Amino acid sequence: MRMALSDNCRALSYARPDWQREQEYLKRNGDPQPCPCCNCRGFYAPRADDSGRRYRACKFCGFWQNVGSPPHEIIRYECRGSNHWVADWKGPHESWTCPRCGEVYRPEQAAAWPADDVSHWWHEAPKKGAQQDYRDFWTTKCVTVSRFGIP
Repeated sequence: MRMALSDNCRALSYARPDWQREQEYLKRNGDPQPCPCCNCRGFYAPRADDSGRRYRACKFCGFWQNVGSPPHEIIRYECRGSNHWVADWKGPHESWTCPRCGEVYRPEQAAAWPADDVSHWWHEAPKKGAQQDYRDFWTTKCVTVSRFGIP
């Protein structure tokens, strides 16, 4: 497993006004912006969790950054069963249990980031487009997305 971030990406800063600007842009139906690291669209967005933490993340290359902090490492898990495909993202020392089949994954079983795996089906996503274009694409793949069209 490798950290998918270059030194330039690890040096990026991110403040609360940056997060608010990105969030408001999407709320006004702006096109999904490219990730500041991999430049891919449709996977990067400002995000918030139930605890109130604000961050930005790209689920394509692994760029993850809390407001007011430097980017940090995240690992990716994928479970591909006969009747499901589930992915999740965790800290580098966290295990994960697939919510569909109960399979337990450990950090040494982390999946490659789609940016590093040219055969990964996420490379089929539109290279540019409006929020609706991304929602339509993910719907055809049976992937649940945010209201902005980003998984």
